[in-house]
Amino acid sequence: MTGDGIFSADQEGLMAAVAALAAGGVIGFPTDTVYGLACRADMASAVARISEIKGRPASQPLILMVADPAELAAYAVVPEAAQELAARHWPGALTLILPALPGGAALGGGATVGVRIPKHEIALELLRRSGPLATTSANPHGEAPVLGAGEAMRRLFGLAGAIQERESDRVAGEPSSILDLSSEQPRLIREGRLDRAALGLSEDGRAHRRD
Repeated sequence: MTGDGIFSADQEGLMAAVAALAAGGVIGFPTDTVYGLACRADMASAVARISEIKGRPASQPLILMVADPAELAAYAVVPEAAQELAARHWPGALTLILPALPGGAALGGGATVGVRIPKHEIALELLRRSGPLATTSANPHGEAPVLGAGEAMRRLFGLAGAIQERESDRVAGEPSSILDLSSEQPRLIREGRLDRAALGLSEDGRAHRRD
C-alpha cells in the first residue's frame, strides 16, 4: 500500500487488500460497472461499517458479489430461472434479487438478497482470494459515484484502503441491471447495461415464454 492508502492492482497489493478485508475493513475496488466499496459478507461488524462510511441507512441492502455461483448456496435460494440467466450473463452487469438465506438476509434486504459476479479481472481476483463480499457503489449517500481509488480515499472517510484501477481496465460508469426473481413473476427493478430484450423480458417486465 502506498502512503495515501492506495493498494496496487498487482499480487502484493491484492494480498494487502485481502488482509484489510479479513481484519474487518472496508475497501474501495473497481468493478465492471462503477467503482465500489466492499467488505467481507460474513462479518456483521464490517457490513455495518460499510453503511456508516457511506452515510446511508443500514436497512438499505448491499449487493453480494461472488467469484463462483456455487458460493451462493450459503446466502440465497437459486431458482432454475436464475441459474439460466446467470449462465448467459455472468460474469457481467446483471444483479439478480433472490430469496435470501440467513447469510444473505444479513446484508439488509430482509427476505431477499441481490447477487452478482462482476466481469472485471481485478474484482474477480479479489473475490477469489477473499471469498464473498458485501458491496455497494463508492459514494457518499445521495451523491454521484467516485471515479477511482484516489477520489474514494478523499471523499469517503474510514476506508482501510482502495485498489487502484489499471489504465487498461477502467470501470464503465454504468450500473448493473437489477432483475427481481424472488417471486413467481420476474420484475425488472433497474434497466442498466442489459435491457429488457437482452434479459428476455417483454415491455411489462414479464419473461418471454421459450416453448
